[in-house]
Amino acid sequence: MSVRASVVRSLSALLAGVRRPRLPLPPHGASSAGGGTKEAPAVLDAYVRTAPSPQTAVDIFAGEWASRLPPPLDSVNAGIAPLYDDGRLLWGLQELGGVAGQSVLELGPLEAGHTYMLDRAGAASILAVEASTRAFLKCLITKELVGLPSARFLCGDFVAFLDQQAETFDLCVASGVLYHMTDPAGLLERISRVAPRVYLWTHYYDADAFRDSVRTAHRVVEPESRDLSGFGYRVYRHEYGRALDSAGFCGGSAAHAYWMERDGILGALRHVGYSRIETAWEQRDHANGPAISIVATRA
Repeated sequence: MSVRASVVRSLSALLAGVRRPRLPLPPHGASSAGGGTKEAPAVLDAYVRTAPSPQTAVDIFAGEWASRLPPPLDSVNAGIAPLYDDGRLLWGLQELGGVAGQSVLELGPLEAGHTYMLDRAGAASILAVEASTRAFLKCLITKELVGLPSARFLCGDFVAFLDQQAETFDLCVASGVLYHMTDPAGLLERISRVAPRVYLWTHYYDADAFRDSVRTAHRVVEPESRDLSGFGYRVYRHEYGRALDSAGFCGGSAAHAYWMERDGILGALRHVGYSRIETAWEQRDHANGPAISIVATRA
């Protein structure tokens, strides 16, 4: 397949999620054999027929947004999660003493909610790497709507990016990504190479919590033992299942991921060189599994 054909195919797949009413051709168009008016070609479904607005941009991915946009755009019909004013990240930035004038690497920006917070907190530069093409395009929509002068978005796998990255950053923000990895401890090791400070929010595996939850008990299988350069830990395979059928899916790039235990995550952070570790916002009863916010820094 040629590069041009590949690009056209990819764009067609992205636009397939855009659902707008099929409009009839103008009255002067040819009529069908039955006397009715022909429907407009499907390619025209991707065109907007109203004046430009924030809503027309958001509606490119109608029904797929997780986040509620910040004021004065909070009346735009998007998602509901308050990711543009997230108390978990606010806590992390407070623990870190702020990010004013600093360089930040953000992994998996989703819809640029945390990117927005980092920009407004005064970060000098934010490099955000997103593997989901749909999420990447939503980040670009957000950037256009709210203005993110310090941010740059890259479309690609951040593990592959870290494997070839020589540049270092003052801070790495990895919120909502660790539990989507097939090699979560390996991600922590890669982060430690490029940033002396890291903020994480992640789910983790806890046998008692999963056993008590109807929503999560069926999603994890038996543990596997792994080793990270001498550090032993366990992971639990997590299947996405029916979530993969949703256009708004925002997990990893495989059909499954591996979750670590809480102590395994903290132990791995110490093993890769982070000596000061603080935790907060812990929710053992989170609907999708126990979750925690973590700040880790080198001495």
